[in-house]
Amino acid sequence: MVLLGAVKYFWRDAVSRQTTEGKQILKTRLDSVDTKGLGIPPLRGHTLVQYAGSLVGRDFRGILQVAPQVLQGLLPDEAYEAWLALCRLAPLIFQPKIEDRGTYMVSAI
Repeated sequence: MVLLGAVKYFWRDAVSRQTTEGKQILKTRLDSVDTKGLGIPPLRGHTLVQYAGSLVGRDFRGILQVAPQVLQGLLPDEAYEAWLALCRLAPLIFQPKIEDRGTYMVSAI
């Protein structure tokens, strides 16, 4: 839950930085993502942008998977780099089971 809490605040920040035009671009990008390979339902751009402060866990899990693509060019470089770091961290934290800890630790670095 801590990680999704971070996504919540990152997302609110990303949306609040957008102009009206930036929000429309973000909605369009979210609507255009093909989520079939991600195992999640299609993203609802309008909802994710308009109600950024009232989303739930499944929304943040979807956002986390597509953020690098949909936010590129819409944020200052420092904020975008922070998103990339968060997106790299997520799969390391959400491992349901680690078979070989030695290999896992080497690949995590």
